[in-house]
Amino acid sequence: MNIRDIKMKARSVLANQKNVFYVFIFISIITTLVDYAGASFSAAMIPFASLIISVIMLPFSHGNIVASLMVVNERGDEIDIENVGLTGFKRFKQLFFTYFIQYVFFFVIVLFIGLIMLLITKLTVDVDIFNEFSNLLLAEGMYASDFNGIINDPAFSNTVTSLGLIVVLGSLIIAIASLIYSLIFALTPYILEKYKITGIKAMSESARMMKGYKKTLFILNLSYLGWIILIYIIAVFVQTILPVPIIVDLLVAIASAYLYAVELQTCTAVLFEEIDLEDKNLI
Repeated sequence: MNIRDIKMKARSVLANQKNVFYVFIFISIITTLVDYAGASFSAAMIPFASLIISVIMLPFSHGNIVASLMVVNERGDEIDIENVGLTGFKRFKQLFFTYFIQYVFFFVIVLFIGLIMLLITKLTVDVDIFNEFSNLLLAEGMYASDFNGIINDPAFSNTVTSLGLIVVLGSLIIAIASLIYSLIFALTPYILEKYKITGIKAMSESARMMKGYKKTLFILNLSYLGWIILIYIIAVFVQTILPVPIIVDLLVAIASAYLYAVELQTCTAVLFEEIDLEDKNLI
């Protein structure tokens, strides 16, 4: 099934299925409010509150997976906020481990890349110059150091250039690794929902099923880039006339769900069912 067929199937099953949109919007609003509250707590008094809350909320978006699978399998009339929208809360114990282990694996990969880039920095950058650069980043260092003398030092300029290249390279590697990781394990929550396979087994099954389909999923996601850019532009515009972050975030969440998120998630569910069907026929 090509991208066009996937989109046509998704749009067909979504016709007159408003409940799916309600579930997505509900989940988007709740996650946005919780994330905002977590960030506020972290800024005010509780360190790492945002991270802890984000980890706890990992399974909450599973309602989107359930809704998309139900609508693809012609069960859209059964979708409601109480049963589907709150799936992440009601089945927290069943869902959390799989989402958490997928998050941890990704964190370990990013940490590993970061450590490698740090090692490269240590091997290529002069320690004394690096310390001077670190000192300049501190507010007191700006006044205590010979600022003009340091920045005019050719060795310092070379160090800054090297650090810039390392940061750019590291960011690029992390971005590529994140993309590949997301494609390989994209079907994990669908496998968790349909077959109740959890944890590493679900991730392994996703990696197996995605062989030969990563490009398709990548292009499918890329085809919605225009909507994402449009929403970003709208967010910037709204921010200029209504500079209230929580309001802007909520509007972006609702617009994203309505304009592309529901259809994209449904397209992914269509792709999953097609891959699953082909996989069964090969057995």
